[in-house]
Amino acid sequence: MNPSARLRREIADKVAQALVASGEAGEVWLEGALACGFAHAASDIDLRGIVDGAHPAWESRIVDGVRVDLQAAGPQRAEELRHLLRSFDVRRNDLGSFRRVRASMHDLMCLRTALSYGSEGWDPVLDSGDCQGYRRWAVADQAEVAASLAEDLTGLVEDGLAESAGVVCRKLETYLTALGCAAAGHLVLGDKWLPLLADAQPRPSIDPARAETWEWFRPVQQAVTRALLNCWPVDDPLQKPPSLGAPDAGWLPQRYADGWFLRRGDVHIPITGGQLLGWLSTVSTDGA
Repeated sequence: MNPSARLRREIADKVAQALVASGEAGEVWLEGALACGFAHAASDIDLRGIVDGAHPAWESRIVDGVRVDLQAAGPQRAEELRHLLRSFDVRRNDLGSFRRVRASMHDLMCLRTALSYGSEGWDPVLDSGDCQGYRRWAVADQAEVAASLAEDLTGLVEDGLAESAGVVCRKLETYLTALGCAAAGHLVLGDKWLPLLADAQPRPSIDPARAETWEWFRPVQQAVTRALLNCWPVDDPLQKPPSLGAPDAGWLPQRYADGWFLRRGDVHIPITGGQLLGWLSTVSTDGA
């Protein structure tokens, strides 16, 4: 924990203790990057007071030169979010639950980071099972973003729009790094913290400008597949994958509650775990 984070933890202690002692909040949670030990010299402190009944009209305040953002929430909201974490019922033909969870990913991240203030210090709000639930949804969410960016990228490359393709490449590399971090159990805190989280993670490099074939897309396919397999391991015997035709760029895996799929755009092909391993083998023939 750097000096900026230590100072902000001390301020959070002071504010939380005062809120609990005064009875303004039954619990006080520290959330966000600071709860994970990350902060920089201009970071705010995010605190959430858990209160029954009407929410107090708290305003942000400056404490020892640092801005403290206070929010009030009822215990029922936390239970609603926990319910989302405890299921992964998204299915290919019914994406309603996926849309609800994706709309709440920021709130789920805050809950996943949340530390509750007590006499012994700060303790995690969620148990290990709920944390695993967050991991599943975070990986699925980042994989969905990566698939959308990959669709844009392949379309731009096909039309020779090199400058725009370069912009999407850099965004996709960032999301693939975040996907790898999420699969490793890290939180999706924001792009600026990825260098601290991704030290042990491979960083995909995508450069269609240097490739005459679609093999430049293989690092994307490898990164997404390995991240999903990290979260949902497969021990099936390797099987021959379905024929996708040429070029095979744009195809990426996705994992829903009803199994594995290979997808490109709106086309989804159901596959077995063994076929997924076979497909990964075919897109890893360059030894990456």
